[in-house]
Amino acid sequence: MNQNKIQPYALKAGEGRIYHFGVEFTVKASEVHPGSGAAFLEYLTRKGEEPSPHTHETENEMFYVLEGELSFQCGEETFDVQKGGFIFLPAGIEHSYKINGDDPVRLIVVTSPLGNEKGGGWKGFVADMELGQTE
Repeated sequence: MNQNKIQPYALKAGEGRIYHFGVEFTVKASEVHPGSGAAFLEYLTRKGEEPSPHTHETENEMFYVLEGELSFQCGEETFDVQKGGFIFLPAGIEHSYKINGDDPVRLIVVTSPLGNEKGGGWKGFVADMELGQTE
């Protein structure tokens, strides 16, 4: 069997690789393995844990809100997203979010690479977490 070939797998609730990057991320599917096309993460965040404005040059991010409410700032636009809502944040645009209310927010995040036009492959924040290049 080819060791580089991706094998099917299933994870139960709470399973996955856990990383601390301001908040605790559970990585369900990784972007650093050969043949990966995206990363899939789940995390719970609370008021006060919001990220400062930042930019991802090599990946798009997609957020699906499982619980709670947030306001995303993406470039000059603000998007209010709540339970069941989705937002797409393109690479190269500064973004952040603010939690609305006191309840925690549970999110699914999918990151996808831009490909060769921006230097090829990943080099994104999930790869940085998994390769230990980020605190």
